[in-house]
Amino acid sequence: MVHVTGERLLAIIATQNEIASTALDLEAVMRLVVRQTRRLTGAGAAVVELPDGEDMVYCVAAGSSEPLVGLRAPANASLSALCVEHGETLYSTDTRDDERVDRKSCESVGAVSMGCAPLRDGGHAVGVLKIYDLRAEAFDDGDLEVLSLLSGVISAHMALGDQATYSAYGSHHDPLTGLGNLRSFDEHLAAEASRLRRHGDAGALCLLDLDDFQSVNDRLGPAAGDEVLCAVARQLGAIRGEDSAYRIGGDEFVLILVGADEDGARTLAERVETAVAEDPQCRGVGISWGVATITGDPAWDLARADTALCAAKEMRWS
Repeated sequence: MVHVTGERLLAIIATQNEIASTALDLEAVMRLVVRQTRRLTGAGAAVVELPDGEDMVYCVAAGSSEPLVGLRAPANASLSALCVEHGETLYSTDTRDDERVDRKSCESVGAVSMGCAPLRDGGHAVGVLKIYDLRAEAFDDGDLEVLSLLSGVISAHMALGDQATYSAYGSHHDPLTGLGNLRSFDEHLAAEASRLRRHGDAGALCLLDLDDFQSVNDRLGPAAGDEVLCAVARQLGAIRGEDSAYRIGGDEFVLILVGADEDGARTLAERVETAVAEDPQCRGVGISWGVATITGDPAWDLARADTALCAAKEMRWS
């Protein structure tokens, strides 16, 4: 029985048409579908979650889960992992009383009710499109059907690329934090510089690295260091929806700030600095940063941001 209303079906068709007409890459398709899934189901959060070793990783997110991109959770006792294993849509009406889930993990992200639909590539489930909410029994049959239909939109794009498209996602993302990697940054910066040249808009870079990060590794071990990097990445991903964050080195990150001039970039960088300082999961590390406006010459812009970062570190330690 079909439970999806005509308005929802039209919205799903519009999503498919937008993907077909604009030649979006896989990451852009995931972002579009995740946002649409959250809107059409009324979920507090929507996520694309992919397996990585023994973990499930938040790769693309919308709503309350957006700051959690890069979050890793053990696949055992995970509804997402069961969804991948069985290749079918699963629903927990109340995770507080469901033996299939890790209740502490659900509580930490605010997932009281949760639905997962498999993402398929070549006939095999390779990840999930997930919705969740703070309310118990938040979703009905229509919501779950929307979830399944939109997971099919992502799956179709994966299949269209015949493995190459899916592999491209991994080649553009840092496996630890889920942020874009150096390759992704280079491509997006070049595209943003080109856009600014055409339209004359403002844009800026913010280059950051961590202070006292090595002491965390030395005192607490590499696993704790990885947790700090993921926590910082979540703070970077939570600034503004139009901006993008990248991990380009061990403890080096960069933000592309859309529509920001140098003053605006400094304000955003100060906000990040405060957020990292106040986040207990960052274990007391600080950040140093440097900003530069995007002029249309990516190498020059990055060099200016790096010069500003070096000056800031010298002032901090002088």
